[in-house]
Amino acid sequence: MRALLVLVAAAGLALAGCSSSPEVVSSTADYPSYETPQDIVDAADVVVRGTVTGSRVKEDQPIVSTVGDPSVNPQAGLDEVTDVPGIVVTISTVRVEEVLKGDVAVGDVIEVAQLGGLYEGVRYVETSTVALEEGSDDYVLLLADHGPGVPYDLLHPVQAMYTVDSGDLDPVAPDNDVAVDTVDDLAQLAQE
Repeated sequence: MRALLVLVAAAGLALAGCSSSPEVVSSTADYPSYETPQDIVDAADVVVRGTVTGSRVKEDQPIVSTVGDPSVNPQAGLDEVTDVPGIVVTISTVRVEEVLKGDVAVGDVIEVAQLGGLYEGVRYVETSTVALEEGSDDYVLLLADHGPGVPYDLLHPVQAMYTVDSGDLDPVAPDNDVAVDTVDDLAQLAQE
């Protein structure tokens, strides 16, 4: 009997420990990849060095269209699309310290969206995304612009984000195969 009580108590403690950790939902997104540093710089609308000043997590509801080619749009031809799950994103505010390319200015505060985040007790993780961190080093970000009122997003979660250390660039992911060595090198690519 005592062994059974110890087993039940241990199981109860294990369950209680599990309930304090958020559930994790993992996903993988398909991003375009770039062959050379010049390719990704050319594709970027904005390239900035900046500091993360804050962030928030939200659930975006995708715009669903039932028109078009079914081979490209799986919802094409449906009468109605309901219960489309949202996409959890973390939107970081970044104070721009240097502009290497694009229509932003030093001192601007821009928003950058990344897939994932802790939302309603569930941690959403996109497998290749490294989250921007507030109070961390400066970042260099290669961004896509989606128009007024819409956050920028990284062209690629691995190839388009660096930390900066005295002008040297460190890729946030070690498997960045289009890495650039310095901010000056990246600025030169943006001029070409």
